[in-house]
Amino acid sequence: MMLPVMQLYAFILGRKHLLSIAELCRTLPKTAKILDISTEGLVAALETPMDHPQSALNRLGGTIKIAEVFNEDIISTSQIADATGSYLAERFAGAESKFPYALSLYSFGQKPDHVLRKTLNSIKKILVSAGLKSRFINKNFQNPESAAINGEKLLSKGAEIVAIKGSKKIFLGRTVALQDFEDYGRRDFSRPERDPRLGMLPPKLCQIMINICGTALSASAAQTFDVRKSSKIVYDPFCGIGTVLAEALLMGYDAVGSDIDPDILTKCGTNMDWLKKTYPAIPGNTRLFAHDATKIANDDLPETIDLVVTESYLGPPVSRMPLPENVHRTFLNITAIVSDFFRALHPLIQNDTPVAICLPFYRDQHKFHFIPGIVEKISDMGFTAEEPIPKEITEKFGIHGTNRLSLIYDRPDQIVGREIFVFRRK
Repeated sequence: MMLPVMQLYAFILGRKHLLSIAELCRTLPKTAKILDISTEGLVAALETPMDHPQSALNRLGGTIKIAEVFNEDIISTSQIADATGSYLAERFAGAESKFPYALSLYSFGQKPDHVLRKTLNSIKKILVSAGLKSRFINKNFQNPESAAINGEKLLSKGAEIVAIKGSKKIFLGRTVALQDFEDYGRRDFSRPERDPRLGMLPPKLCQIMINICGTALSASAAQTFDVRKSSKIVYDPFCGIGTVLAEALLMGYDAVGSDIDPDILTKCGTNMDWLKKTYPAIPGNTRLFAHDATKIANDDLPETIDLVVTESYLGPPVSRMPLPENVHRTFLNITAIVSDFFRALHPLIQNDTPVAICLPFYRDQHKFHFIPGIVEKISDMGFTAEEPIPKEITEKFGIHGTNRLSLIYDRPDQIVGREIFVFRRK
C-alpha cells in the first residue's frame, strides 16, 4: 500500500511566536503532521495541498506568510544558493523579461545579512549562467518588508524564497500567501468608532483567540481553510466597540455581543454597520444587547453559544508602573468582576464550551506582575484551564511558555500587557 504524498508548508510566525504556534496547533487539519518548529517558523505536512492559501492566511492572525516547501534536504547554509538558483531557473525557464525575486531567512540568528549577501550574489550568478535576467529586491541584504514584496508583485510576477532553519535542517519554500497588512489596518483604524480607553484588542489577536478555542473549522472546511458560513456563534460579553465581533463575522461566525455601557454599545453598532458595508459578502449575523456581564441570565442568551471570546477590564490607564497598593486594588477589582462573570456564565453554556479571555498584567522592566490565584478562582466557578499548546508539541519541540497555562501578548514599551487563557466549562 502506497503512503499518500504529503505537501509541506512553512508558516512564518508573528512577533509573539507562542501565540502563533498555539493558533496553528488548533487550526491545522487533524491529519496534518507538524515536522519542525523554531522561533520564526513552523513546518507542517498536509495530506491535501491548500486550494486557497491566501484564504487560509486571511484567517490566521498569528501567521505572516505561508510558503510551499520545495526542498527539505538542506543541511548547510552553503547549499541554499544552489538549491534556490536551480529552483528559480526551472520556474522562470524561457522568461524573456527580467523577473524580481527575494530571499528571506528565518531563525538564522540576529544578523543574517552576511549569509544573505553571499547567497544572493551566488544565486544571481546561477541565473545569469542559465541565461535569465533577474534582480533581487533585498535592500541592504535584509529580509524584504511585506510592503516591498507587495509593491514588486513577487507572488504573481516573481518569487520570494524563504529559508527556515529548523532543528536539524533548513527548509526552502516559495511564498504563496502574504499577510494583508493593509486590510488589517483598515479594520483597525478606519472604523468610525475607536476608543483607546477600552484597550482596543488588535484584530489579529482577536483572530488568534477565536482560533485557539479549537472550534474554528468544520472537518470539511479544515482541509482547505475555506471561509464559509458557520452554524457556530461567538459571544463577547465585554464587547466594547466590537473588534472580536467583527473578526468573528469575517471568519464566518454569527456574533452576539453585550456591554454594560449603552453608549459604548451604540458605538459598537455603528462599527458593525460600517463592517457590513465595507465587506458586503460577510455571511454572519449580529445581535447586541446592553447588560452587566456578571449578571447575565437565560433570557439574555437564548442562542446556543459555541465559544466565548473576550477581554476583561484592564484597569485604569497608566503611563508609569503603578504603586504596589494600586496594582493590588486593580487586581482585586478585576478578580471580582471575572469571577462573577464566570459564575453567571456557567449555567448558560454547555459542557466543554471554550472561553478565551484576555486579562491584564503589569510589567516593571523585566518583572511581570500577574493576577494572583485567578486560575483557581475561575476553576471554582466550574471551568478548567486548557494547555494553550498541546503537551505533545511542547515536549517534542522543547517549547516553554508561562507556568500559568497562559499566553502573553505585549510590546517591549508597554506597562500593561495581556495574558490570554482558554477555559472550558466542566
